[in-house]
Amino acid sequence: MKNTESILKDDHFKLLAFLITSARGCVDEPPLYGPLRLVDAATRLIKVMKKEGKATPEILELQKLIEEKKDLVMYDEEEFINFLDELSKKLAEIIKKSG
Repeated sequence: MKNTESILKDDHFKLLAFLITSARGCVDEPPLYGPLRLVDAATRLIKVMKKEGKATPEILELQKLIEEKKDLVMYDEEEFINFLDELSKKLAEIIKKSG
């Protein structure tokens, strides 16, 4: 029983559970909810990275951008897609700087 309690509090397990339940949710949801769930998972992963001391300022900027713009999916699909493009470019910049 103790093991089960500790796994339920583990940030990695929480992210795993979110991903699995999100996958199921995507079956019945509008198509753009899939990308929304993925960027939401990205912010959850960044929170774990931050807690573990692995989130750089650039990664925290990605989190901030996601939090600011993820709700666009609800009222402006075109701008949500533009936001995803912007997010991808910023990620590419991080990769390029790190390489």
